[in-house]
Amino acid sequence: MKKIVLIYLGIACLFIAGFWIQGTSMPVRLSNSTGYFLFLIVLSFGSLVVIPYLLYRFLQKHTTKELFFSLTPTFFLMVVIYSVGNIYYYSNQEHLFDPFLQIPPSVYHFESPRDTNSIRVLCLGGSTTIYEYPTFLQQYFNDQKTEKKYEVLNAGMSWYTSKHSLLNYVGYCRKFDPDVVVVMHAINDLYRSFSPPRFSIGKYKSDYSHFYGPSINGAKPESFFQFLYNNFRKIWFGKDLKPRDFEINEFVSLTDFEDYLSQLVDLIQKDGAKPILVSQGYLYQKDMDFSTQNTLWMDRTFCEKDHAYPSSGSLAKAMDTYNLVTKKVAEKYQVQFVPAEQNLPKDLDYFVDDVHYTTEGSTKLAKMIGDTIRY
Repeated sequence: MKKIVLIYLGIACLFIAGFWIQGTSMPVRLSNSTGYFLFLIVLSFGSLVVIPYLLYRFLQKHTTKELFFSLTPTFFLMVVIYSVGNIYYYSNQEHLFDPFLQIPPSVYHFESPRDTNSIRVLCLGGSTTIYEYPTFLQQYFNDQKTEKKYEVLNAGMSWYTSKHSLLNYVGYCRKFDPDVVVVMHAINDLYRSFSPPRFSIGKYKSDYSHFYGPSINGAKPESFFQFLYNNFRKIWFGKDLKPRDFEINEFVSLTDFEDYLSQLVDLIQKDGAKPILVSQGYLYQKDMDFSTQNTLWMDRTFCEKDHAYPSSGSLAKAMDTYNLVTKKVAEKYQVQFVPAEQNLPKDLDYFVDDVHYTTEGSTKLAKMIGDTIRY
């Protein structure tokens, strides 16, 4: 009887020790948070005190064989629950994937043939385009009550870089036959400079093929066990990343960003449309108050390198550099440039996080772009 209890205690101690040292890349310490510390206390007390006591009391009245058979139904029930969960998990796995763009673009709806009295405006970009200003840009034109009818097609998509917009324009958007093409990129190209394990495979590649983004589960599927384990880690563990100042040369996608943006502008011009390049606003600043700093998430999520991520000051400099590249391309091809970043105050009245706008921010951006198109 005592032998079984001692064997259990040995196994339980090893099990509990694993939780106490956390088994992560973070330094070993007693607790990662107050909640986790309380969890460890409850787990340790239950595993090392309550269960051994109940086990001892049970064996005083019953045999080892009876203990085995009393635990067998519980074991099989756990196997059944895991098996059902496993089947349900895999039966619901679906990873939508475009072989060229990773995330399939939106289904675009527009009149064909086009109204001869209309001016068609195509908006290309990432999430700051698809969820932000084009709706307000359409409203801006509607409010002007001009003789011409303006049609705004929102062709932005979350995660899209300048290369995605180049492919999106060639493969999907040319049929829209736009008169004006508004392009706004920076942040998504910027963080392609990095290779966070969660979203990438291998080191940086100039064609951005290292970065799978949301399609990473299609390229590197997560097993059911990994799904359970990773969700458990999200509850208790956090990445031990620290901000540091990054040099501009660490944002290695800068040259490729210029190349893809140049190709896109050149192609739009050859199609007879008018490109308009827009600098991308951002919230990053060298010195930020706590409430503003607390809204940031893209920095540590996408820009991880050697257990660090760029400081807010570093990202502000980097965004300025990418925006200067946009201006440089505009000057090279003699197209209009909208200095949106300079005219969008870096506060929570205009931004909800790193680069995404509030309604006020989107409205102001739409007006800047609308005024540029009209005049």
